[in-house]
Amino acid sequence: MHLVATSSSRRAVLMSIVALAALAGCASTGPRSVTLSQADLQALFERQFPRERRMFEVFDITLARPVVRLSPERNRITTDLDLGAVERLSGRSMRGSFSLDHALRFEPSDATVRLANVRVNDLRLEVGGTALQGQSARLSALLAERMLDDFVIYRANDEKREALRRAGVNNANVVVTARGVEVQFNESR
Repeated sequence: MHLVATSSSRRAVLMSIVALAALAGCASTGPRSVTLSQADLQALFERQFPRERRMFEVFDITLARPVVRLSPERNRITTDLDLGAVERLSGRSMRGSFSLDHALRFEPSDATVRLANVRVNDLRLEVGGTALQGQSARLSALLAERMLDDFVIYRANDEKREALRRAGVNNANVVVTARGVEVQFNESR
């Protein structure tokens, strides 16, 4: 079975799980999958941002305005984000943006889709009108990677997790194609 989530549906990743679970009783040859278009992914990411987090009890970081692009030739996704940070001790604020690329992975234990292998490619950060460079810029990039690696972009509710379990889904491969991101569900034998 192959389901395609259209951009007009703008549904969150794996919203087609209910339909997939309903089809679980059907005899099927080959893997079942859900394809999410770039627009579907964009809507999914937009639901997760803005995101605020305190790092090391020193920085309050805000990530906002994601822009998602597919990179099928590398089986990765590129995401641009706006970044704001406030150093709690001095009150000094920083503004900028960065571009990262990452894969997606399905975590069967809690039926989540997560960012994986996050790498910051480009970081522009200003502190008081001065561009951050050198080791400070690299440290900021490492903090962003740490903050986003394994970041959950979708969590199935209890009903959908149970539907996956009943369907025998124990894992999924996530592949970036020119059409979108294809989640190929693997069933236990």
